[in-house]
Amino acid sequence: MKNCCMDYGCIQCCLETEMLLSNEDIERIRSLGFAQKFFVTKRDGWLQLKNYDGRCVFHNGIECSIYENRPEGCRLYPIIYNEDMKATFDKDCPHSDKFESSKAKIQKASDLVSKLRYERKQRK
Repeated sequence: MKNCCMDYGCIQCCLETEMLLSNEDIERIRSLGFAQKFFVTKRDGWLQLKNYDGRCVFHNGIECSIYENRPEGCRLYPIIYNEDMKATFDKDCPHSDKFESSKAKIQKASDLVSKLRYERKQRK
């Protein structure tokens, strides 16, 4: 599958990320040998990727070290969930017009939001 982010050398979505993580994302990444405290931070009950030097902890400035195992939210990008937790295209993505959108992808993002909300509620 073609990846326009790699084609353009763009890492915009990996900078100052606030990517929320599902329990499934965390377990998948932990299975790679990473300690949860290395890559997860908690904010207002949400679990999200940590940043290091202004970018995602798994991005070295050139590439994502867990690309094949990246969180579901990263896979769905540039579809994001806004502050109201509604699926939308990220207006800050400089190449969003290069991505294909589909009802199925929008539905996956909406399903992810539901899962994240449920998991957050379970942690409280």
